[in-house]
Amino acid sequence: MSNMVNKHSIPEVEMMDQSIAMVAYWDRNLICRYATEAFALWFGRQLDTMINTIEIKELLGDSFQGSLPYMTNVLEGKVQRFECEIKTPAGEIKKSAVTYSPDSENGKIDGFFVHIKDIANDENKNLPNVPGKYDDLKSFNHLAESVFNDVDVTLKSCLFTGFPGISKLSKLHFISESKLKRDFKAKFNMSVFTYYRNLQMELAEKYLEEDRYSKKQLAVIFNFSNPSNFIACYKKYLHDKNEDNSFGKIHRITADLCYIFVSQAPIALAMLDKNMHYLAFSNKWLKDHNYANGDLTGTVYNPGLLGEKLKFKEVYKTSMQGKINRCDEELIEKNDGTKTWIKWEVRPWYNDKNAISGLLISTEDISVLKTRDSEKDDVSEILGKANEIARIGTWKFDLKNKKTSWSKVSMDILDIPVGVEIDFDIIIKLFKKGSDRNLINQVYNQALTKGLTFDIEADIITLAGNPRRIRVISYSEFREGACQKIAGIFQDISKPIV
Repeated sequence: MSNMVNKHSIPEVEMMDQSIAMVAYWDRNLICRYATEAFALWFGRQLDTMINTIEIKELLGDSFQGSLPYMTNVLEGKVQRFECEIKTPAGEIKKSAVTYSPDSENGKIDGFFVHIKDIANDENKNLPNVPGKYDDLKSFNHLAESVFNDVDVTLKSCLFTGFPGISKLSKLHFISESKLKRDFKAKFNMSVFTYYRNLQMELAEKYLEEDRYSKKQLAVIFNFSNPSNFIACYKKYLHDKNEDNSFGKIHRITADLCYIFVSQAPIALAMLDKNMHYLAFSNKWLKDHNYANGDLTGTVYNPGLLGEKLKFKEVYKTSMQGKINRCDEELIEKNDGTKTWIKWEVRPWYNDKNAISGLLISTEDISVLKTRDSEKDDVSEILGKANEIARIGTWKFDLKNKKTSWSKVSMDILDIPVGVEIDFDIIIKLFKKGSDRNLINQVYNQALTKGLTFDIEADIITLAGNPRRIRVISYSEFREGACQKIAGIFQDISKPIV
């Protein structure tokens, strides 16, 4: 819509002006850029005094402040529906049902459309007057579906007069040309013109089956330049139709298998369409999220299952663009009010045309694992304290990466300064010359070459020159016949254990 405003200032559209629809368009500065004759008359105005001139505050007068919250919300991308009483310049009070619909392109809100309905004698007028309480996704999808239906009606009305053109369609249905082409292609997997041609060919097929017209006559009826062009177009239509029928059967079988797979999955898994409605779900999904109703098909997914709803909006948006979102742990509240830890993943699923058609959401209850991790941390802390008291330290020599590591207690026993890396060969030289050093060399070499474990006691002189009696225990890890790692413990046994 923004391109139309900048280039053409939304010129009067003849077909729309001839209708009774009360529709107008207002830019972000709340200046009227387009209105139908019926809209202007509803407010007791002349159309030429409104376009590109009047501000909505001036038009609404005393009703402006009451409508301001809805304008704020629509300029944030939220469709608004509400009832109000409009006072015309002549003092007449008119009861109205109003819809504000945002005009967006590339994520930017350029303005909004206003549609007014007279409900003075309308019994079905119970619309909630609550700004921002509408589900944005539902509203936009409903709006888009309405536009598609209106475009379809327009195209069918032009089957014998010629394709109306993208420019005229966009102005007539209040949607930018780029958005019309892009969204139409996404929904029908074909261009607007191809869709129009198919409508013509469907009617032509009916006429030919009924022997009402010949192909030569139909070429004239549908405004083709010559019969050969019509025949070529009709042949392509029949070919595509036959392919679609064959492929449709395969597609239906594939879709059924997909739903069966999801429903029987051993994990908590849900399959949603673009509108966030459930298509399929596993039994474990129902169990993990405490759904009393066993059939969720067609119901709207509750984004609260993945934590904060505001955060999930961003997850949904990026996943619908092709991103796979994951979270290793998150605390959520179930439907019954209980809280649990889950691991989740949200990814798009693609249809047979390789287009994103919805989301696959999997969750895993990791509450038990979180409890075990907590208990494990407690045990590790207790064992660490016990090792410090018993003066037991650990060590490891990674032969592949030539790296030796020592626990804090081992460094204390050997008097290794903090931050200093010491190879095991240097530690061997700390053993007392004679039988003690010969013993450590012997058992260490057997561990390297044969994978033998050892458990010895010996006297050492630490790096700080302190004499100590230690116990050394070791085990080896072999892979493909070669020693990869030697690890074990040091225990200071030179003094009684406190």
